[in-house]
Amino acid sequence: MMIKLIKLLLILSMLNGSAVLAKEDSQFLLTEKTYKALESAQTLIAEDKYGAAGKQLKSLLTKVKDKPYEQAVVEQTLGYLYSNQENYKQAAIYFQSALTSNALPEKVGHNLRYNLAQLLIADEQYKKGIAMLESWLAAEAKPANSAYVLLASANYRIKQYKSVVKHISTAISNDSSAKEAWFQLLLSAHLELKQYKSAIKVLERLLTSYPYKKNYWQQLTALYLQQNKEFTALAVRMLSQRLELGDGKTLVRLADMYRYLHIPYKSAQLLNDAMTKGVIEADFDNLIRLADSWLAAKETEKAVAVLQQAALLDDSGESDFKQGQVLIGLEHWQQATAALAVSLEKLSGKRIGTANLLLGMAHYYLDDFAAAKASFNKAVKYENERNQAAQWLRHLNKQPGTANANEA
Repeated sequence: MMIKLIKLLLILSMLNGSAVLAKEDSQFLLTEKTYKALESAQTLIAEDKYGAAGKQLKSLLTKVKDKPYEQAVVEQTLGYLYSNQENYKQAAIYFQSALTSNALPEKVGHNLRYNLAQLLIADEQYKKGIAMLESWLAAEAKPANSAYVLLASANYRIKQYKSVVKHISTAISNDSSAKEAWFQLLLSAHLELKQYKSAIKVLERLLTSYPYKKNYWQQLTALYLQQNKEFTALAVRMLSQRLELGDGKTLVRLADMYRYLHIPYKSAQLLNDAMTKGVIEADFDNLIRLADSWLAAKETEKAVAVLQQAALLDDSGESDFKQGQVLIGLEHWQQATAALAVSLEKLSGKRIGTANLLLGMAHYYLDDFAAAKASFNKAVKYENERNQAAQWLRHLNKQPGTANANEA
């Protein structure tokens, strides 16, 4: 696949605007005779008439020996000719010669360095290709993401796994739709470096997008065992045996398993990534799962944000009520009163007493004693909240100016 990509890029480089025929200023002008000969050769290359094109270009090369720019352009074209024939060693020789002359325009030379780096790597001259590619990257303002992928792949061939992690991680972070093969390369590098915790993270990301590939489950199980997490490994193995294709249930089960194993942060990350990528729906049940995971991980601010989403899908008032509880814990009194007030418009049954008790507490800490007393008077009518509400009322009656406040 790498060779096919390199071949395509080289063809595009040759045909795109005829870079080899650049006429930027008087220093880089071709004679009309040379220009026509090059144009004819390029036409032959486009028609896959490589023999005729090669013969014509080599004949031309002997005629421009005393003209450095024209010689460099002909050598460059010969390089494209040989690369199209997948003779990368010969192509690299001509490209290198064209570059060594320093006769090409700066931009053309810069692009040619990238092409030469690709050829060297395709010809398994990895160290030379990597050095050339790194040199090109240092001078390139906006490198294509494919350059980082190529650099990572070449480093993997010479077992420079730390460089693999560096470059493929850059490619992944640059692309929101990073390829599965990139994650596989990153995973392999982490495993070679015995960075098992990092490898587990990569596998978890792969499972978010490809939950039905059993080999990832098997690798995850093996890594958990290697980390002496036998119980987690057993749970993953059992889960992988119950894969159901096409409905996202696997990811939900895995998230539930992480929460059960007291690893709620991983549960939340998995659910959040899966919803973001559309692998599972952001429906009420999954949002509540996500909120519970964030709460268990003590990420209360994130839990509140998710509960606000869930409340839009909930007519029972439970999500608003839960949001109010969390906000009380955060001492966000004003937000808590708003959430609890909304919940009381929807709630039914015994939960009304608890909501009024919490609402009274929020009003109290906002120094709105009259509103607090009204809420506590409602809460005291419910058996489970009666004692606490009564205590709050007795406390309020000791506050100056509240003893004679109207009861609701």
